[in-house]
Amino acid sequence: MRIIHATLITFGSSNLVIEDGGLRVENGIITWVGKTADLPAPEAAEEVLDARGQLVMPGNICSHTHFYGAFARGMALRGEPPKNFVEILEKLWWRLDKALLM
Repeated sequence: MRIIHATLITFGSSNLVIEDGGLRVENGIITWVGKTADLPAPEAAEEVLDARGQLVMPGNICSHTHFYGAFARGMALRGEPPKNFVEILEKLWWRLDKALLM
């Protein structure tokens, strides 16, 4: 598979932004990254995805979690929804922390 006409963001030793970038994926592994115009000729019946300038970048995985957070997902909060992070702490997490300590 190849992705063409993307804005590629790389997180290597030198972070790059490649405008009109392309990449090739074989068996789940990225095997080529560069300008769309420089991509090697496609294989027969190779899938091509035109990103139309959209960002393509490595996935960011954050393994930081709090065990009880999994059980708080979808909890209803009374009143108006939180407007910012501090309100999320006040209306949900700090109240939950206190309840777990008791």
